[in-house]
Amino acid sequence: MIVDHILNASCYFDVHPRFKKAFNFLTSIDFIACDEGIYEVDDNIKMIVSVNTLKNKRDAPLETHQKYIDIHIPISQPESFGWKSAKMLEKNSENYNTEKDYELFPDHPTSYFIVQPKEFAIFLSNDAHAPLIGTGELKKIIFKILID
Repeated sequence: MIVDHILNASCYFDVHPRFKKAFNFLTSIDFIACDEGIYEVDDNIKMIVSVNTLKNKRDAPLETHQKYIDIHIPISQPESFGWKSAKMLEKNSENYNTEKDYELFPDHPTSYFIVQPKEFAIFLSNDAHAPLIGTGELKKIIFKILID
């Protein structure tokens, strides 16, 4: 997991070869004014803009992904996340959804953190994360980066 401000995104371009293209796309648009929807950056990168009702910690399950790396960027307000190493997860609560690339787990996170607007959180395949924790509605961006 990586958490930082979007102004420092270039520090992470070497982590995955597609990060540079995703962050360059983000800086080339008015992402604060983007409408909800899925934007195809290319065949391997999608940007999803969504508005979600935030939930309390106990209603936010941990999830993992096998095919995609997530980059979460809250826009309208801070977003809290839970985190736990995927290697420490216990029994899953649902089978892996191959179409949507996620698996949910009933475990409790080992830590929580807050990401402010214009900051980002990158979740790799070894990061179980519980997004959308807080109160009210949140507009956010999620990049889905194909791992290969």
